Amino acid sequence: MTTSYQRFRALHYQTGPLLLPTIWDARSAAVSQQQGFTAVGTSSAAMASMLGYPDGEQMPFAELRYLVERICKSTTLPVSVDMEGGYSRQPAQIGQHIRELAALGVAGLNLEDSVAAAPGQRQLLPPEAFATTLAEVRAGLAEAGVEVFINVRSDTYLLQEPQPLAATRHRLRLYEAAGADGLFVPGLTELADIRDLCQATPLPLNLMALPTLPDFATLAAAGVRRLSMGNFLLEALGQRQQQLSQQIRHDQTFAALFA
Repeated sequence: MTTSYQRFRALHYQTGPLLLPTIWDARSAAVSQQQGFTAVGTSSAAMASMLGYPDGEQMPFAELRYLVERICKSTTLPVSVDMEGGYSRQPAQIGQHIRELAALGVAGLNLEDSVAAAPGQRQLLPPEAFATTLAEVRAGLAEAGVEVFINVRSDTYLLQEPQPLAATRHRLRLYEAAGADGLFVPGLTELADIRDLCQATPLPLNLMALPTLPDFATLAAAGVRRLSMGNFLLEALGQRQQQLSQQIRHDQTFAALFA
């Protein structure tokens, strides 16, 4: 019998890109399974927002772990967790956090190469230092016999790094050598750059939903292997809640809830 990790890894090498619905609680995970998705991934921003925290590792790890436990119990799909920077800058502690999540049944995780420098501000970590951390985390997991898909998120485009393609390719080479299983580049939408990165590595490239992102067929032809929704699904539901609330107050009836 294949493990959840093995199933999740294989989904990155299927015919088309893995469409990963981004979830935040047990119900959203269960709904994703009912709708026929093959795996789910959490959004740190969505989970933090749901509990009233700002994004950027402000939600305590214990609360993240509890939410992940409930999610894993609500679905039989492979679950990937957005760990941001790992809730530590120390490889041993990051590894401990990963082992705790893996023990709950988590198949994969996102690990970011940027951290919150101040409220509402992020900064990229030096690529060599992050690659060293990643290699040490990977070595520790191997020693502990823990299999988990590490999708490394590089924020070169999201934080508008000068010459982002060159910066991303440099980081990609380091992260690939350090044991990354995939590369996540949120903010990347230019098709020429997408093709370049797909050709530069055998690792599956993951992109995030944005208004200017090309359609799925075009991305598949370019070589993209995974597509994520970010926190935009939760934001869309929040907007729908506002619309319904306004309509109920205006109409003085609950009819809009059942339309």
